[in-house]
Amino acid sequence: MGAETGGCEVAGTGAEDTGQTWFVDSSVLLCIVYGSSANATSWFDAVRARGDRLVGSRMLRLEVLRSVLNKEVVGIIKPGALNPGAFLAEFDMMPIVPMLLDTAETLAQPLGGADAIHVASALFYGSDKVTFVTHDRQQATAARNLGMAVHDPVTDDPIRPPASGLHG
Repeated sequence: MGAETGGCEVAGTGAEDTGQTWFVDSSVLLCIVYGSSANATSWFDAVRARGDRLVGSRMLRLEVLRSVLNKEVVGIIKPGALNPGAFLAEFDMMPIVPMLLDTAETLAQPLGGADAIHVASALFYGSDKVTFVTHDRQQATAARNLGMAVHDPVTDDPIRPPASGLHG
């Protein structure tokens, strides 16, 4: 795993057809990286153990690395204490190309720019071929509206308080 796809035509091409494909956004992966959701971490470990395919937008990498670096810079965490790259290495990444941005710009869903890129990226894998994994209510609603199955491994985690607002 860990490869960037060469373009946006990625659905139904070989190895990814052997198991389930999970499109993961940063709201879930950050919970795993920070260890703030035992349920999300257990889900991630189980998906990896089964050999399922983990995919994400290149935006996932940017958001996760920036979040960790920002916390290091302001002294919330010790530099090098976390290794987000080890988690990101498990993912195939959809590059952000003009066609993807065009799709994100025109999604008839109430989403911000980064969220629209995540949802548009998942669409390029095929709405019937991926399960969209998010803890963000707006992205979950948009993905469902566009025909994707949605999973939130953070929900109902006993060590994490319930989400509030639109971006739980």
